[in-house]
Amino acid sequence: MNPRRRSINTYEGWKTYAETPLRIQPETLTRAKLAALGDRAKDDYNLARREWHANIVLRTRQVEALEGQLDDIVDSNLQDAGRVKSAAAIDALPTLGKSTLVNYYGRRFHQQRLRQVGEHLDEGDTLHLPVCHVMLEGKVTIKGLHEALLGFYAHPSARAQGLSTARGRDLARAAAECVERHGTRLIIIDDLHFLNPRTRDGGEAANQLKWLANEYDATFLFTGVALRERGIIAEGETGRQAAMAQTFRRWTVFGMDSFSLRTKAGRTEWVRLIGNIEQKIVLAGARPGMLVELSDYLFARSSGNIGSLMDLVRRGASCAIRTGTEALDRELLDTIRIDEGAETERIELEARLERKNAQRPRRTAAGQAAA
Repeated sequence: MNPRRRSINTYEGWKTYAETPLRIQPETLTRAKLAALGDRAKDDYNLARREWHANIVLRTRQVEALEGQLDDIVDSNLQDAGRVKSAAAIDALPTLGKSTLVNYYGRRFHQQRLRQVGEHLDEGDTLHLPVCHVMLEGKVTIKGLHEALLGFYAHPSARAQGLSTARGRDLARAAAECVERHGTRLIIIDDLHFLNPRTRDGGEAANQLKWLANEYDATFLFTGVALRERGIIAEGETGRQAAMAQTFRRWTVFGMDSFSLRTKAGRTEWVRLIGNIEQKIVLAGARPGMLVELSDYLFARSSGNIGSLMDLVRRGASCAIRTGTEALDRELLDTIRIDEGAETERIELEARLERKNAQRPRRTAAGQAAA
């Protein structure tokens, strides 16, 4: 198994992810050099390109701004024991890159803490694990929450069966001890939307999160879809709503938006993003402007959703390699079908952009609007 593909919900997988150097972009060969490769060398080169395209890392201004906000929250969480720390949550629609954002943020934090503290604690006897990463699934309960945390640390209690209520409290303490013993300072909990605070189990698990913020010397970073609408972040005065209102006061919630062409700044940022992607495409027939010239088309195909956009580009690059086309153009990309949401909106967006472009005044060589 490729070690890069280990689950990051275990400490071994997370360490591999966080400590393995980022991929180096393969060299872009000319068509002549590509044709001169032997079968084995060509297979290896094509695999390296496909893996590179599948793992392209993009840094938009939105991502950079969010990372700065997260830095401020984590760096300011130096309260003494017994004082509640702030938590952060990314609340956004699927495929906008929130998991990618928090994972790369956690990777950077992991590396920073290793530089500051070292790879081991207690004179080399205890492994230093600056970040804990868990992903929730299904019906979330207190027991399931702690089992996920303990599972990250490979604690044997995570696999125990038939636990009583008292034993459940032991799970909570065991998880807290793992966090303290391994020097964990950032806990990433992905897919928090699986927690339903309107049910008894979900409400208890939500309350438990507040206890964890008190108990752990770590900052919590959550991601989820429609957290406000699901009642995970809410204001209220009585009962369960009052409990969730406390969470509302302690969490800083950030959103992530799709790109838009409605403003000049939005269009500039979109074209900048397409230009960054273009520079990372490794195809023998690639040329400057190959994708930038298609920026309106790419917006219509993806609805400005970065997940849809990257699926289109990745699959297009794979097709270009497989067929020997070695370039991306509209003819090739038209053959690639992506998610149903993007495909549904495509026709309307293309028509709208074509009408808008037709209404723009053409410019003469002297820079004056043509009649």
